[in-house]
Amino acid sequence: PSCCIGQARCEWANYDTMDVTYNLTQEFQDELHRPAFPYKFKFKFDACPNCCVASIARSDMSFIGTWRDNIRIDQDAVNKYVENDPAYPANAGAHKGRDWGPFDIEKEVLALCPTKCMKFENKKLTIDNANCTRCMHCINVMPRALRIGNDRGCSMLAGAKAPILDGAQMGSLLIPFIKVE
Repeated sequence: PSCCIGQARCEWANYDTMDVTYNLTQEFQDELHRPAFPYKFKFKFDACPNCCVASIARSDMSFIGTWRDNIRIDQDAVNKYVENDPAYPANAGAHKGRDWGPFDIEKEVLALCPTKCMKFENKKLTIDNANCTRCMHCINVMPRALRIGNDRGCSMLAGAKAPILDGAQMGSLLIPFIKVE
């Protein structure tokens, strides 16, 4: 089993990955050392869809932190990003000493949304949360304007592998949302 740092240091964590990893390791200690599971069966725990331990593509069983309510939006902060307020630098590559020019919400957020569930009209950002895949791109770009929801838990996937010759095979979604308690 492996996990990301989770709630210990990450503001996007939807559940305590280190606690779950520890408890499952203790619970299944015999199965890990006297393999009831197939050889090298990998459990990976990611606290959010940023997938810091690459569980979606590189584990046999992955647990991805997610939320099921709406993304929280601070409209004033969204407009500060759009107005290129220096106190609100977009997180779309300006770090590491690169200057990507003025922030463009259409090009850097809306156009890159995989489901095109976002609109920015009349200085207001709207998200069709029913169609949002919770990939977190928009949240990563505008972290002070958008936040993960409050109803948090995880999704469970199985069957991913990253073979050298055939290309990555993503895990299949088993359980879209479960509370982690």
